[in-house]
Amino acid sequence: MRDVDTIAALRIGLASPERIRSWSHGEVTKPDTIHYRTQKPVKDGLFCEIIFGPTRDWSCACGKYHGKRQVGCICDKCGVELAPASVRRERMGHIELAVPIAHPWYLRAIGLLLDLSPWHVSSLLAYQRYLVLHIDEEQRSKAQDLAQDAENHEEQEAYQQLLALSVRDLLEEGQYRTLSILFPDTFLAKTGAEAMHHLLSTLDLDGLAAHLHDEIEAEGNNPKKAIRRLHVVNAFRTSGQRPEWMILSSIPVIPPELRPLLVLDGGRIASADLNELYVRILHRNTRLKRFLEQGAPEIIVNHERRMLQEACSALFDNAHTKKKTTDAHGRALKSLTDLLQGKQGRFRRNLLGKRVDYSGRSVIVAGPQLKLNECGLPKEMAYELFKPFVIGKLLDHQYARSPKAAKRMVERRDDMIWDVLDEVLFERVVLLNRAPTLHRLSIQAFHPKLIEGKAIQLHPLVCSAFNADFDGDQMAVHVPLSDKAQQEARRLLLSTHNLRHPASGEPSISPSQEIVLGCFYLTEDRPSEKRARRVFTDSNEALLAHTAGHIDLHTRIIVRIGDVSVYSTPPPTQPEHPSRGRVETTVGRVIFNDILPEPLGYRNYPLHKDALKALVAECLSTCGEEATVHLLDDMKRLGYQYATKSGISFAMSDIHVPPERELLIAQGRKQVAEVDTSYHAGEVTYDEWYRQMIEIWTQITEEISGKLKDVLDPFGTIMTIVKSGATKAKFQQIRQLSGIRGLLASPSGKILPIPVLSNYLLGLLVWEIFIAASGARKGFMDRSLNTALSGYLTRRLVEAGMEVIVTQQDCHTTEGLLMGLPTMRSSSIGRILAERAGESAAGTLLDEKLVDALLASGIKQIRVRSPLYCQAAYGICQHCYGSDLATGTRIRLGAAVGVLAGQAIGEPGTQLTMRTFHSGGIANNASDITLGLPRINDLFEVHVPAQAAPIAEQSGIVKAIETDPSTGASQIHIASTTEEGEEWTYHIPRKSRIAIVEEQRIEIGTPLVEGSLNPHDILQLLGKEATQHYLIQEIQKVYRGTGAVVHDKHLEVIVRQMLRYVLITDAGDTDLLPGSIIDRFIYQDTVAAVLAQGGDPAQAQLQLLGLTQTVLHTASWMAAASFQDMSRVLSRAAIWHQQDDLLGLKENLMIGKKLPGMS
Repeated sequence: MRDVDTIAALRIGLASPERIRSWSHGEVTKPDTIHYRTQKPVKDGLFCEIIFGPTRDWSCACGKYHGKRQVGCICDKCGVELAPASVRRERMGHIELAVPIAHPWYLRAIGLLLDLSPWHVSSLLAYQRYLVLHIDEEQRSKAQDLAQDAENHEEQEAYQQLLALSVRDLLEEGQYRTLSILFPDTFLAKTGAEAMHHLLSTLDLDGLAAHLHDEIEAEGNNPKKAIRRLHVVNAFRTSGQRPEWMILSSIPVIPPELRPLLVLDGGRIASADLNELYVRILHRNTRLKRFLEQGAPEIIVNHERRMLQEACSALFDNAHTKKKTTDAHGRALKSLTDLLQGKQGRFRRNLLGKRVDYSGRSVIVAGPQLKLNECGLPKEMAYELFKPFVIGKLLDHQYARSPKAAKRMVERRDDMIWDVLDEVLFERVVLLNRAPTLHRLSIQAFHPKLIEGKAIQLHPLVCSAFNADFDGDQMAVHVPLSDKAQQEARRLLLSTHNLRHPASGEPSISPSQEIVLGCFYLTEDRPSEKRARRVFTDSNEALLAHTAGHIDLHTRIIVRIGDVSVYSTPPPTQPEHPSRGRVETTVGRVIFNDILPEPLGYRNYPLHKDALKALVAECLSTCGEEATVHLLDDMKRLGYQYATKSGISFAMSDIHVPPERELLIAQGRKQVAEVDTSYHAGEVTYDEWYRQMIEIWTQITEEISGKLKDVLDPFGTIMTIVKSGATKAKFQQIRQLSGIRGLLASPSGKILPIPVLSNYLLGLLVWEIFIAASGARKGFMDRSLNTALSGYLTRRLVEAGMEVIVTQQDCHTTEGLLMGLPTMRSSSIGRILAERAGESAAGTLLDEKLVDALLASGIKQIRVRSPLYCQAAYGICQHCYGSDLATGTRIRLGAAVGVLAGQAIGEPGTQLTMRTFHSGGIANNASDITLGLPRINDLFEVHVPAQAAPIAEQSGIVKAIETDPSTGASQIHIASTTEEGEEWTYHIPRKSRIAIVEEQRIEIGTPLVEGSLNPHDILQLLGKEATQHYLIQEIQKVYRGTGAVVHDKHLEVIVRQMLRYVLITDAGDTDLLPGSIIDRFIYQDTVAAVLAQGGDPAQAQLQLLGLTQTVLHTASWMAAASFQDMSRVLSRAAIWHQQDDLLGLKENLMIGKKLPGMS
């Protein structure tokens, strides 16, 4: 087998009939598979041993020869070559067809070459029409004399048809029969693929290309069609292939092991669908040959020809045939195309997806005693996963003399097995994976600790990175087998090395639940019964007093802590340095501060969830990973310990109803009655009534919330839980428990003007339950639908960014992205300065301290390098990307930042709700904008919004805004400020919210109404930079609305790919084709080469492509084919004889090569 490392590129092309026969080891002539009595392959059949090789290693069919001694010998009795049985996975056969057939993948290309419409091509292949191939002009002139003597009208009409006849005309069957009978030797016409083969083989490609060039330059009636035809013609001219190869005279038969046939118990047979499709072809081919030999009538022969064409089309692509070939149960048979495409196809399942051994899965439970880099592995699972390693250790220690003896010891489960297993696990890591694996942090490495039971124990703090919880979630365990794999897992995947989130650079591990509750309880200001403001010389003396019971956790005390920075409020406030190192604090805070590294100072404030998260982030940036890991483990220990000691829980008695509740509700009802009266009297419109209803009940809800806060104990269990942030519960949930549920949204997202006045403590009325349930049910449905849509979005994002790899250090671009400080502070961190800013020179990597220093020096704007402006022809450069957000250091060469960007954007997708935001609550208002996942999808696929807001095409002054009272539609008149004084009128549909006013001066690109803009309009009017800015801001608007944090850098990587291609409008003196979409860097190189020779450059227009089109236009045909539209991508690549240079990740993974740039 060829070494994959020696493969530099892969090329795909059309196979000539000679090439197909050269692949074959023999012709398959019989439709039989195996003999019903002997169960052996039939000679010359689909499983013939003479053609495809022996079914048993080194044995012929008749049994005369055995063993490797006669390798390559052909048995003189049965004709089978002695070879390993594995050759049946490699050797191909072929079927010689009685008539040529057309390959269904290339029908469009055939039609373009021959200037036939798809309908004409299909009618030819259905043998319903005849194609004129040749006309004998001498015979046609002789036919004139015969026609003059003709007495009946039909013959004269036939002659007129003959006169009008030209080559490539299509004749109906009746018309052909009439003309061929009356004028037998005057013209030649054929039908089916044979006719196409004749024309394609005689096609003058150079002459046709010159003719099409002239037609395009003359700008005829249909230049688009001429351009499409020229593309196909040039494909064959440049590739050196012949167009008639798209018509097959023989078809290959794939190796039998790739289409297996199994004999089951009871003599039943299970066979691959391909065998049935081949059998149909052989039956019809044999029958057609017999009819041709016997000289059967043409109508019968044509019927059989059509049947053969249909059988061959079904073999290649059964899904797209008019009448699908089915089995006895009516199920459509899987063709070659079906076996290649889709999630279960050869590309995605076998080449990109790998089946793994040494893996297991189980339910996860919390392991509070574990360290951050540890997981609890059940003994039974570890026993199975590490069985081969245990056998190896038994042999190394000479506990067993042979592998068989060692295996028996393991199966008997001798006592020493567990000690050996402990030794095997020492310093080994296992990988834990939680599906769905949406981003890099979904697979992490841990040191396994053997535990009893059957559940995997997981450290509570890594749950946020895995997006896991302990309510029945399952995780898979994988064992890296080799020493190199173990080293790589320890270096890259160990949980203690993945403390930052790749999407934002924020900590991926943050305390939650009881850990937060315990830490908040420990550091909270609470009333104490002990005497306050006692003075202690140091923290140890204070802890001793607490142990002795003289003070409790929350007693205010004064402690000398030394020369330490004291933070009375969370940063960014400046720390204090108290005189003589004395600080007023509590024992609880002393205990908590004992676990903090020295650079973090002394934290003298209550630590709720956000404060703890900020503290972890600060520790990570100032003290490093190791100190942060120790802090997190100590924080977990303290949190659990004091959450237990606090005894915080709540009962029904803790829930208090505000006494003013009924009075406020009655007040609200009175106001509503007044509004209803005005509405029914016609004094207010429906929109005004709706707005007032929402305002009344919103105000009542807020007043009840205020009264509820007054009656709840601020240090009670409920308020402690809410203030700590330990759970997702906010005060809004507490209000629903004992106050009022308030206004709810309908399934469409519109706020219902009828409030739910009850609460959960008192119980809901029946109709209130219905109102409340509809929105909740919509939420459940959205979540299940979102999962699939979010996964598909992530896949497209990753595919689009697949070829964005860090390929060079610096592209030396002079352009950069202008950023305003402090509004874009977070986005500027991790970037490299494009020009000098203050004391920082160009090329400086910005971190938090440096950005804060720039802010302190009064700098308001900086220009930074950005992926949007990177000039690397392939991939991206280090300087334009900046730092790796997961490590905080400069990105390394070879990093797959495009895949990282796709994961970062796609991972929060399930959080995006499919809802509609209604400004003012009017459901069908034109300014309503779709949010959530549909909006993200529309932006990335560059869909034109249903009601795109028009933008000003010229600068000018708004002269008038006129509204038609009968229709509600408006007209906006804008006058130019130039001397010509032109005026433009824009028609605005009813209920659109106009965003401008009369006499306002507007610039080109100003939105005239509220709502979503068409990105293509922005590109056309304002250019590339404005389009990039709009897409990034709109995407971020959706993510920020859900609280998801995605760094702008990731969006810039994907948006750069979407604006990577140009449309050739004029070829100039280049070899580029008008109408083709190519990479703009290839276009720039081509133009530069032509200009250097003094030629006329090509003209092009920048294109904004959606994610799907971006992937399909990639240079790698292997990557594009494995994405979607496989048959279209492969057929186009074969016609162009495309070469894949194996630069990207997917194509190298598919052939088994090491991925480029990987460590």
